Amino acid sequence: MVVDWISIRNSLLAGKPVLIFDSMSREAETDMVYYAGSISYDKITRLRKDAGGLICYVSGRLFREALELPFLNEALLKHPVYGKLVNKRPRYGDPPAFNIWVNHVDTKTGISDFDRALTIRKLHEVAENIYKGFMEDALDVFYKEFYAPGHVPILTSRGLGSRKGHTELVTALAVITGLIPSMVIAEMLSEGTSLPREEAQRYARRHGLHYIDGFDIIVEAERRGILND
Repeated sequence: MVVDWISIRNSLLAGKPVLIFDSMSREAETDMVYYAGSISYDKITRLRKDAGGLICYVSGRLFREALELPFLNEALLKHPVYGKLVNKRPRYGDPPAFNIWVNHVDTKTGISDFDRALTIRKLHEVAENIYKGFMEDALDVFYKEFYAPGHVPILTSRGLGSRKGHTELVTALAVITGLIPSMVIAEMLSEGTSLPREEAQRYARRHGLHYIDGFDIIVEAERRGILND
């Protein structure tokens, strides 16, 4: 099946979600994905109600390096207590992609749909500065306008060459479609389990959304030489 990357880009820019499946050999999960540049409170509401998983902000390697953000498990590994918890990996084997959890300073509690949308929009502005080359502006805004711990987890890609999770898949999708790597994701859940793939596909058809197999993203990323973004 030929993937229409231009149509996917247009959907994301129009504020529509796309659904991405990782693989049967990994989590076998479908994530609902938005472009952070198009986020608003009603989209957070949809992620919360129709997806149901953890709502995360995702960016790429450059975002992490520009802000000098370590991976959380690596930062905690030497702590005498936390180190005992972060020295293990999930069953699917990959190291986690979490960096830190933040709120924007203008939020009230940080957890409402309005507040999380605000935090994510402001993170997108930081990403815009970084990917346009305004590193000092990005650093200044990030460390002045955000605090931790908060209610929006930041995840950054380890590159599809090293890890093939949703963090890496959506980052690669952004690059493939010519968007700034600045995405919002949440796992689609059912009662007691992840939403089965067939049900997620039916949801996509019912709402006229793109359903993308992670394998297709990996193949395209490899073709374009962006497996390490």
